[in-house]
Amino acid sequence: MKLGVFAAGVMIGMTVVPVPAAAQRGRRGFAQPTCDVNRSHYLINSGAMYLQTAARGRPDEAPRHLNDAQRVLLEAITQKGQDQNGSAWYFLGRYYEAMRDLPGADSAFTRAARLLPDCAQDIRDHRRRLWVPLLNAGVNKVSDGDDPGAITDFQLANSVYRSEPPAFYYLGQIYARMQERDSAVKYFAEALKLSQDSLNAENEQYQEIRNTSAFNIARLYHIAKMYDSAAAWYRRFRADNPTDPQALTGLATVLQEAGQGDEAMLMYDSVLMMADKMPTRELFSAGVAMFRANRFQRAAQLFEQGLKQNPYYRDALFNLANTYLAQANHIEPDKAGSDSAKARMEGEQRELSRKMRPLLDRLLAADPASYASLTLLLASYRLDGLQDSALAVAERRNALPFDVTVSTFQPTGSGFDVRGIIANRKSEATTVPPLTFEFLDESGKVVTSMTTDQQTLDPDGVVPFALTPVGEGIAAWRYTVGS
Repeated sequence: MKLGVFAAGVMIGMTVVPVPAAAQRGRRGFAQPTCDVNRSHYLINSGAMYLQTAARGRPDEAPRHLNDAQRVLLEAITQKGQDQNGSAWYFLGRYYEAMRDLPGADSAFTRAARLLPDCAQDIRDHRRRLWVPLLNAGVNKVSDGDDPGAITDFQLANSVYRSEPPAFYYLGQIYARMQERDSAVKYFAEALKLSQDSLNAENEQYQEIRNTSAFNIARLYHIAKMYDSAAAWYRRFRADNPTDPQALTGLATVLQEAGQGDEAMLMYDSVLMMADKMPTRELFSAGVAMFRANRFQRAAQLFEQGLKQNPYYRDALFNLANTYLAQANHIEPDKAGSDSAKARMEGEQRELSRKMRPLLDRLLAADPASYASLTLLLASYRLDGLQDSALAVAERRNALPFDVTVSTFQPTGSGFDVRGIIANRKSEATTVPPLTFEFLDESGKVVTSMTTDQQTLDPDGVVPFALTPVGEGIAAWRYTVGS
């Protein structure tokens, strides 16, 4: 999965990349070298024989044979002039592999690979046998929510084998969740580099890493408002994925923020053409960017398309109503200022105000204690010249005892993170009844519900709330006041 929807807080979803099982794990035996390893020196040959006996003999005698292997191999290297003999280092690496001594194996195999270049693949295979159990352990800890433990396992895995990308990729995900951008970018970049290496380029298991690492780097720079870097990485991703909708909207947004409005508009035109294939939240994100650029007609089109897919998303209802209001306020009469021009302008404003009200009815049904939503409803009646209705809404808004604002509605690994505040609008203490939140899927079906506690707010006081609903397909929320 790519990074989550770009909004107030962005989560990076974990994608499990299949990991090949450890070769022959659990079967006793000694794998003979697959390359030319010279055993003519008597101590090196003895070391190899001790290793073979430890692997094939009685398990209770294996420690003694392994100790003997280490003793004779170190003697060959330190006392018998075999320090430049790659075979001695190779079998010493095999000893450390049997002992699961990662630093020792890394050091010995590094020397062996330099002295025995024809054994590069064989040595990689032995490093990999140490790497796979650590990688699997790290993936399991990520699934269990133990990120610190996973970091330790992935870093240990990388310490002994650095030829495949998964451990780097998972570290990038973890550090991105921790909002440590520089570390996340470093690991995603290394994962991308390795996934494109000739050893891995044809590996279909790593296709998602190739596709996702560049996107995640772009998103991280996007969040940090480093727009030039974000644009460069979005373009890099789109070179291989030209029709990816999230990359398209991401690139358009950063170009707009960087002041490259003309190019951004071309991108957004492409977004509108692809709207029926776009993820719902990407349409909403693009609509926000268009609104900020005062491209109200495009913003409205994007919000309208998004609401076809998810009719219950509160922020989209609010944003579309607000976009219609902005359109109405930006209508300019003809320069001549004739009565007919003024009538035309007022007619267009009334039409837009009437488009607002069905949206606001749905909005207030989902978010009944919202001062901002009532303010939009008041504006729509005033635009339409309905002064009595406007007065009634103004009285309703002014009588609102408290204001509920949901500031965060973001997916997490297992559900959603929902946060907000309740603000007392009175200069006296106010009791806030329980708020029952229902969390809906895109069809409007209730997935789960949660209720806040009743509480008393001090005069002009503010209290935060946080909910963590869990359920498949959560796409929107609504609440009712009181039990």
